[in-house]
Amino acid sequence: MKSKLMLLIFLIYSSVVGAAGLASAETLFADPNIPNGETITYVSRVGDKVVTVVEKVVIKREGEKELYEITSRSNSLDKTIVLERNSMAVVSVRTVRKYQEVTLDSHLTVIDEKEQFGIDEVKLADFTIMNYLFRGFPFGKLEKLKIGSYREGQKDDYPLNVTSKKREKIEVNKRTIECYKLELGMDGFWGRFFPKTNMWYSVEPPHYLVRYKGQSGRPGSPKRTVELETYTVSK
Repeated sequence: MKSKLMLLIFLIYSSVVGAAGLASAETLFADPNIPNGETITYVSRVGDKVVTVVEKVVIKREGEKELYEITSRSNSLDKTIVLERNSMAVVSVRTVRKYQEVTLDSHLTVIDEKEQFGIDEVKLADFTIMNYLFRGFPFGKLEKLKIGSYREGQKDDYPLNVTSKKREKIEVNKRTIECYKLELGMDGFWGRFFPKTNMWYSVEPPHYLVRYKGQSGRPGSPKRTVELETYTVSK
């Protein structure tokens, strides 16, 4: 049980920028209206190590559906994420991890996902892109969201939660941005040992991530800070 919990915690903290699928095409998340051609540069810091992450968004059409294709590139990790635009439901995630010894390529495709959510709860097919989905969080409408996962033989429990906190003004790169603050934690006994993760998203749509503060991996690992460097939209 403990080993499974530790694995779950590690997967969650791997979701930081530079490093989720929801239950159906109708979810609690909403379209944040990300513009086509959006490009965001982030700076990720873990101790003395600094990594630049560049994210780009292209809006595509597949039949009658509009999709967000999000690419994230850094010198250690590449991701290509496809989301349904109206619901932020995950279509696919491709991840390329670049190590000194090997490069690992993995692909997740969500097929025939059944409705698995309630008024204040969702199940995620992949935790590693949680921070992208939170751009569509129902800010101002929901205070706390329970989060569960798909696991063999799992009961309908939702051990994780994300709580909407008070708005804060964040200073990054000589700019002041008013933000919604989200706090990710764990319910129950294990919550005492689960470090909180905080994420700040711009109040102004399209609710892009401005700052992240949390662990860089398993509990006890060095803290990671991710901050917005530049935000542009190409025409």
